[in-house]
Amino acid sequence: MSTIKEIAKKANVSIGTVDRVLHGRGRVAPETAEKIQKIIREMGYKPNLFARNLKLSRLFHFGILMPQEKQDGGYWAQSADGMRKALDELKSNQVRGHFYYYDKYSHNSFDHMIRAITNARLDGLIIAPILANPINELLQNLSNECPYLFFDSDLPETSPLSVINQDAHQSGRLAAELMIKLVPSSGSFLVIKVIPDDYHINARVKGFVDFLTQIDCHNVHVLDANIGDDPHCILPMVDQFMNHYPGLHGIFMTNALTYQVAEVIHQLSIHPKPSLIGYDLIDANAYWLERGIIDFIISQRPEMQGYQGIYTLFRHLVTKEPVEKRIVLPLDIITRENMLYHRQYVKIKINQ
Repeated sequence: MSTIKEIAKKANVSIGTVDRVLHGRGRVAPETAEKIQKIIREMGYKPNLFARNLKLSRLFHFGILMPQEKQDGGYWAQSADGMRKALDELKSNQVRGHFYYYDKYSHNSFDHMIRAITNARLDGLIIAPILANPINELLQNLSNECPYLFFDSDLPETSPLSVINQDAHQSGRLAAELMIKLVPSSGSFLVIKVIPDDYHINARVKGFVDFLTQIDCHNVHVLDANIGDDPHCILPMVDQFMNHYPGLHGIFMTNALTYQVAEVIHQLSIHPKPSLIGYDLIDANAYWLERGIIDFIISQRPEMQGYQGIYTLFRHLVTKEPVEKRIVLPLDIITRENMLYHRQYVKIKINQ
């Protein structure tokens, strides 16, 4: 039997758009609605009676455990925006979301969240598993009747309902391949690994190093940046590194704080400018990408991760549909030339 997800994929629209057409609510462009209706007829879709009668059933409470939205230059706000969009679309289906924020640079901030979540009556939980030990403690105290899924990263030896993220190791390899296209001759590269180093940060570093170690003429240096202890540690770190290795050709920043490295390059007037590759099209990164200090940004599509997370839990708990064990988002390469298109594209896809 066909599902809403299959209809959305064939129509190249969001699940929320199909839902609005099926239930006759919200605004959908007439040509889009007609296209969806045609696909529904062709696929012989039959609405789930349980989902049709949700107005008569209880509320479903989804918990969302994630870093504070302002952290990492506002990266997490983009994930939250995608979730809020999905929650708004599902409001009439008796779905409610509850955000539980923690400081990703402080294990102590997690204790309160563990107590709040274990005492709450949640039907399901969406987790960004950045802090491994506290997350494992939470999962041990979580009711077996509360399914959970991960977004942004993964956590080994756990059993989430689904994981929604990128292939972190492959994204590190992609960054290395882009780097050697910028620096084709022999060179020295710096990898800045942000602490705390969660599972996907380590995988990115390994992917980058693995790729470049296959090329003997490139030297790779990995340095830890303990942002939690010192939010301004990147400037002295790069400055000191440059004093020891003046021939630095490229820097790989392993998370959304790429703009901090760009600011250092600008402030120190490093010449020739080392190539700079990092992650996520937050406002600060867009600023330095536009000015040519950042060369490439690899996007994780945080809005789509959040949006997919809510709908995945909805399908599992409410409409009782099977869900994918792993949803892998593509590795988008963003440059100064396609930056505006990418921002517009993401906005359109979320709001379709």
